[in-house]
Amino acid sequence: MNIANVTAGFAAYTGLSGDELLSQSALIESAVDYIDLITAVENPDERQIKRLENLSAVYACRLYEMRGSDVTSFTAGDVKITSSAAGKGGAEALWQEQKKLCSDILRAENFLFGRM
Repeated sequence: MNIANVTAGFAAYTGLSGDELLSQSALIESAVDYIDLITAVENPDERQIKRLENLSAVYACRLYEMRGSDVTSFTAGDVKITSSAAGKGGAEALWQEQKKLCSDILRAENFLFGRM
């Protein structure tokens, strides 16, 4: 994947630019790494790469949106996390939609603790 394409997609989704966008480079790289991890296709063609780049941008938006919510509770035994706003924004809905659209090139879902 081309990180510049992912960054451009992230910028388009969030409206960030300049220094604000630059400050999110680690988050964008993390999103690309995650999508690489769950990609089932070893050698994606050009069309699949574009889809994965968009999915990475959407996942970065999801992470960006989630960072704004504060975890108010955490339990390690039988994993219980309570958060006031996690997953309630538009980025979560977009992520779920795009993930379904890309299900043919992604690994079957397994448990992955996505954030803390």
